[in-house]
Amino acid sequence: MISKILVAVDHSERNKSVFDSAVSLAKTTDATLMLLHVVSEDEAGYPVLPTYSYYPMLDDNDYEIYQKKLSEHKQLGLNFLQHLTDKATEAGIETEYTQLTGNPGRTICQLASTWEADLIIVGSRGLKGLKEMFLGSVSNYVTHHAPCSVLIVRTEIDNETNLDSIISEEKVANSN
Repeated sequence: MISKILVAVDHSERNKSVFDSAVSLAKTTDATLMLLHVVSEDEAGYPVLPTYSYYPMLDDNDYEIYQKKLSEHKQLGLNFLQHLTDKATEAGIETEYTQLTGNPGRTICQLASTWEADLIIVGSRGLKGLKEMFLGSVSNYVTHHAPCSVLIVRTEIDNETNLDSIISEEKVANSN
């Protein structure tokens, strides 16, 4: 029986399908949702430390600017989670949320174990082949290391992204 569903969300376009699938499944099974956003250096919008040379040198002002941007980035994540939690609660689903920092795959699996989730729902970036091997795949990591079942939500965006990249690669190949 599924009573606790961990839902890994981010700010991507795929997120809507992941969230909608989680809400639908939670309604059907009368499960509790835990929404998780993992703050990671690989995430879009994550602030970068300003460095001005090959050897990183920071003064106090640069560090303060970085800390401020990082704090703003984390607050955006919390606001995003709160918004999704409100939507799920309005749909009659008991929902909580958390935001953690670290490697997304490991963090998802650790929280699933600690929270004793029955199911993890994640999205897919649609990476295949060499891109998946070099860039890594959170959904692939979670599938192989999770302490419970995993549902990967694939979307039309994955197919469009793959099609767009194939078309652009063909254009480059044909122009040479």
